[in-house]
Amino acid sequence: MTPRQLYSDPPRIHTDDAGRVHGDWALAPEALLVIEHVTHPGDRTLETGAGITTALLALLGAEHTAITPDAAEVRRLQEYCSRHGISTDRVRFHIGYSQDILPALTPGELDLVIIDGSHAFPIPFLDWYFSAAHLREGGLVLIDDTQLWTGEALRDFLSAETGWQHECTPDRAAVFRKVAPFDRAVSWVHQPYVTQRSLVWHNGAWRRADGPH
Repeated sequence: MTPRQLYSDPPRIHTDDAGRVHGDWALAPEALLVIEHVTHPGDRTLETGAGITTALLALLGAEHTAITPDAAEVRRLQEYCSRHGISTDRVRFHIGYSQDILPALTPGELDLVIIDGSHAFPIPFLDWYFSAAHLREGGLVLIDDTQLWTGEALRDFLSAETGWQHECTPDRAAVFRKVAPFDRAVSWVHQPYVTQRSLVWHNGAWRRADGPH
């Protein structure tokens, strides 16, 4: 199977609220093409969520980690890959919620992280926070579903950070390159996205933290 064939016949592994299986929850074609372009055999990759991206990264020969709380999704995805000759020998599935699994996970140095699990607050931020330390300098993070507030806020936060370089904005997604070590102890005063939206008490009045005093 080629990536083009995968795109035209994607796995159907997700379910709606009525329990019906469908294949509608997938990255936009532009984002899939970015993943295809930047991934090489042997790259270490990680995603929160599972679906066509998991099959694509397996097809591309990545050493991939996928985190999803739904074991049935994994079973359907493995069946799809088996039918289409895609080996999942290099894919490690972790069944559970990313906010529970990521803090203790040791995936090795990562080349690519895809944040596409739960989009409820604050999960995308936790996914980024706990995976960022494992991403090598020069590695990429792809945030999917930036049309949702959580994805949009994470995109805008990273756009203001000097340690993250905006690479591209495929449809409903954003890609950033890690260009500096990740500092988990950073103060909010060194985060432009936070300071630009914050007030501090100065000379008897609340003022913008980054404004004139």
